[in-house]
Amino acid sequence: MTTSNNLMQVLNLIATLFPVFLLVFTFKGFFQALAAKLMGDSTAEDEGFLTLNPLAHVDIAGLSIVLIVFFLLGALLGEKIPRGILFIMLITLGVRWTIPVPINDNNFKNYRLGGILTALSGSLGNFVLAFCATLAIKAVFACGFPRYALVSLLEILKSLMSVAIFFGLLDLIPLPPFDGGRILHYVLPYSQQHIVAWLEQYALYILLILFFAPGVSTLFLNGIATLGSLIEHLFFLIVF
Repeated sequence: MTTSNNLMQVLNLIATLFPVFLLVFTFKGFFQALAAKLMGDSTAEDEGFLTLNPLAHVDIAGLSIVLIVFFLLGALLGEKIPRGILFIMLITLGVRWTIPVPINDNNFKNYRLGGILTALSGSLGNFVLAFCATLAIKAVFACGFPRYALVSLLEILKSLMSVAIFFGLLDLIPLPPFDGGRILHYVLPYSQQHIVAWLEQYALYILLILFFAPGVSTLFLNGIATLGSLIEHLFFLIVF
């Protein structure tokens, strides 16, 4: 009975998070395509990425597999394997959930500035989405929905806000495979590009330390959580 209840909770969670992840990755891809276009590269636009259609940005099958495996294994195994480790395993096994935005930085009007702004644009898109979710929360309260509908909508919108901010911050980490790692390629001079190559080679080990090493992981995760809470609080102050 306990296993059955756990599975039902997991399925409900997947049903809530699936549209959330669709929106998060769609906004990220759209803003990257838009930034590239503004910087002079129309490659993404020409290939159909300058759109808010999720099918252009998200591998639906990959996303479904990630969510199902991630949460089902977490439910079935309980605390035997921490969910964070499962998450890292799924990433390293190569399960795709987004379709990379094609960018040709040789087309940028300003190579370095275009590269930096394009790398930052994904996080900007996530923060814009989180702010839109905050506006939607205010609108939901104003519309006078029945209590059962209000609870469901607020759960989805709050999840959207939190997940969007989390991925927005995560992508700023100056480490491959995050977009912050791409920024280093444009910021560092040619003589220091070996640093980027070194980070790409040891990125997985650094991630494992950041997420799971005692003390280090606590500081790292608490730092992201604190920044996320501050951004959420700022958005609520602006909107309400």
